Amino acid sequence: MTTLLQRLEIAKDFAQTAIDTTVTAIENVHTAIADTSYQVMNQSPISSDKLKTLKETHDSTAGNIYSTIRTVNHSLGELASDYFESLEDSAKVADVMSKNNEKATP
Repeated sequence: MTTLLQRLEIAKDFAQTAIDTTVTAIENVHTAIADTSYQVMNQSPISSDKLKTLKETHDSTAGNIYSTIRTVNHSLGELASDYFESLEDSAKVADVMSKNNEKATP
């Protein structure tokens, strides 16, 4: 039988996967739009070296932001899993203590 905490863990895993998939999709669209913009700007009188530096800075910054979002998502998932585990452990301890008290009571 699935407990509430097990269902919460499953829901947490689903949410983490959905967030990661969404971030990847957004990143891909963002990259495609940025690349198109840089291709158009490459046809302008802007120096190619300056444009290359600008694109590299943009790509690095965007990559770091998306990486940070994924890291936070992963860390929050681990935190939630640890919390669920702590609640399960607490429930087991309470159950054992309750059974021991019942045995000790005449």
